[in-house]
Amino acid sequence: MSLSVHIIASEAHGLKDVERFGSNDPYAKFTLDLEDKQSAKQTSVKKNAGRNVEWNETIVLDNYDPSRHHNLYVDVLDQEKLADEVIAFATIPLYQANDAPGKSFKGKFNVFKEDGKHKGTISLTITIIDSSRAGEHITNDNPEVEGTSSATEEHQKHIKSLARKETASDVATVVAVGAAIVGAKTLLGGDKKEN
Repeated sequence: MSLSVHIIASEAHGLKDVERFGSNDPYAKFTLDLEDKQSAKQTSVKKNAGRNVEWNETIVLDNYDPSRHHNLYVDVLDQEKLADEVIAFATIPLYQANDAPGKSFKGKFNVFKEDGKHKGTISLTITIIDSSRAGEHITNDNPEVEGTSSATEEHQKHIKSLARKETASDVATVVAVGAAIVGAKTLLGGDKKEN
């Protein structure tokens, strides 16, 4: 029997503002395996949403194996032109859905900054579905409860590697802009010495 994890990504609140100019353009990315980049799926980007965002979108992660996949990894990122910037992340134990009635858990989970400190929340409904329920419209009318989430060491290392890529991208942009300015100045004769 094939299993999948259905996630209704409702909203996030109180996120860190990572934009230097303007507001966050956040999206959420979900995976069961940090090493398998191909398995990650994401919500749409909400332009200029800022620190509070509403998605109300469903994400489906296939090939869920309860013997291997113990956590749902959530990254909230700010879309940038070159490398997206980390806003927050959380590791959510899947026992919460597996042990819930109907294998569906509606929770508000703490999310964490790169340094592992709590900063904001994300509201998700996580449902474990077997192939016999594929295509079924998933709803959970239970009230939202506080869910368990953490900043695990493994996930934090992953987030720091993303942050390093974003920093390298920023540095490369600054260098490229600087080179373009110097090149334009030279081309326009701005470096000529007067006699």
